[in-house]
Formats: sequence, structure tokens, C-alpha cells
Amino acid sequence: MGLMTSPKAHPARRKVGTAPPGSGVLAFDSLSALACATYLEWRHDVVQFDFEPRKFDFAANGDLPGVSCIPDYEATVDTGEVVIFEAKYSREQLRPAEQAKLRLLEAHFAHRGISYTVVYRLDLEKSGFLQTVTLLRPYAQLEFGPASAEKAIGRLSAFPEADLKTWRQRAASAGVPLALLYQLLYQQRLPLQYRPLQLTELELCRD
Repeated sequence: MGLMTSPKAHPARRKVGTAPPGSGVLAFDSLSALACATYLEWRHDVVQFDFEPRKFDFAANGDLPGVSCIPDYEATVDTGEVVIFEAKYSREQLRPAEQAKLRLLEAHFAHRGISYTVVYRLDLEKSGFLQTVTLLRPYAQLEFGPASAEKAIGRLSAFPEADLKTWRQRAASAGVPLALLYQLLYQQRLPLQYRPLQLTELELCRD
């Protein structure tokens, strides 16, 4: 269990003196929940989200038996819709009873017109996505002038999708500061190809 700061924390979680300006504190109760929160914060369409804000009680509905749950995350996306996310480690390790409950919950939420998605930590880890986004995430908090960002985009936008090492080489050739490159990659303003990283992949930024 632990806490993470996030600029997308629900407003009710932003009244915390230790959080950075514009951020709040969100709880998580497992590494899978932390991975899901990292993923939700990265997503452009997620405006805000909260950890276990409420309980849902579903009555029996036709062939669907009744069930209750407290989903891990409730998010609001840019359309104003509420979307539910459940964090699990992997599909393969779910017991049959857990699989059945997840299918039942998905059906009940669908009847209410609410999207219900299970996010698997192993899926995020396999591609290198989670490791990369976790390392790039702090650079999103840095402040660069709009002109600097647009100038960097102008120099780099013609390049196709590539991995982190290739982008670093391109930025060095184009005179783009490494910290700014990392921010643009995290913000998805440049197309990044995710793959498992080596320990030295994300070089220290000294500029």
C-alpha cells in the first residue's frame, strides 16, 4: 500500500499540503494498482481519477445474478463520461471464480452504460511501457516555454516512431535538450516505440 501524487487526482484529493501545486494524493493497495494509476495518468483522455471512491451494488438482472464491488479506479474522461478500471496482475493468474466475477461486473456496468476495463500489470510490463513511462513521468512536471516546445517539435516532428535510444540521438543532433525531449515523449507529442529498457537506457539529464 502507498500514496502517489498526481495532477489528475480527483479534486477531493487535492487538499493535501505536501502535494505539488495542482496535484493531489491518490492511494494504491498493490503494485498492480500503482501500474494502473501510472497508465491512467499518462492517458490523454483521462481528465481525473480516484482510487476506490465508492461501492456499486448490482441487483439481479435477468440472467445476471446480483453482485457488489468497489472498483480500483473511477475515472472521468474528456467526454464527461465515467469509466471504471480494475487493476489485476495477469489474465493467466486469475482463478476461474475471479474471471467469472469480472465478466459479471462487465455485464452489469454495460447495462448501466458504463465502460468497465481490466488493466493487467503484466501487459504494461511486457512491452516496456510501464518501465519507460515511469522513468519519463517526472519530466512532465518541468516547465518549458511554449516557444521552446514548439521549436523542438518543429525539429523532430518529421521523424517516424522510434525507441528511446534513437530519439535521444535525434535530439542530440537537433540541439533539443534531453529533459525537453523526455517531456515531449511522455506527453505523446512524439511517437515513441516502447520496448523493455536496459538499466542505462534513460541517461541522466545534465542540461
